[in-house]
Amino acid sequence: MVFIDDLAFSLFTLSFAGLLLFYTIASLYFVYKKQHSEFKEYLGSSDAPLMVVGLLMVVSGLWGQFTWPLPGSYNILFYDPYLAFGILLVAFALSVREGVRLEYSGFLGLMVGAMTMVYGVVGYNAGLTQEPVALLLMYLLYGLAGIFAYPVSLIADRLPGLMRRNLWPGWNICLVAFGVFLVIASLLAAFVGVAALPVHLATPP
Repeated sequence: MVFIDDLAFSLFTLSFAGLLLFYTIASLYFVYKKQHSEFKEYLGSSDAPLMVVGLLMVVSGLWGQFTWPLPGSYNILFYDPYLAFGILLVAFALSVREGVRLEYSGFLGLMVGAMTMVYGVVGYNAGLTQEPVALLLMYLLYGLAGIFAYPVSLIADRLPGLMRRNLWPGWNICLVAFGVFLVIASLLAAFVGVAALPVHLATPP
């Protein structure tokens, strides 16, 4: 079997996916606030890049599940939630492309988020990384972003038919929380990727 160490690249991909998803939701909200008529068009423009990144994560995640390229149980800790996040992105992109409700992708995000938080706590307690605090925060924040993806998906489904004066203030809190958690988690993923890159380049197979 050929050894391929793609941990740093996978972490960067994870970071890019989170930031791309944040950009999509933020653009959606600001288009709504400006009451643009091209609401669906703005949302639809995101499905191609999200689909590409999601499929890349699904393929990489499955490859990691089958080949176990990382040391020991770190393959479980990383590739399980990584694959789940890729599936979530693909589901979201397909929902956008088909013009169906985002609610069910959001509910999937809630379940993936809860699972990710469990993995993070277990991985931290097991001491499976040289950056335990960064790993724990990354998993917890991605998990919280996944949980908040559910209320965000509900409001995204309802935005086209809502006037700004009818928007429940709590939705703004959910949107801000989702954005903050997702951005910080994505930056942490990039940080861990940068920290891992020199070590992995220094120890080729």
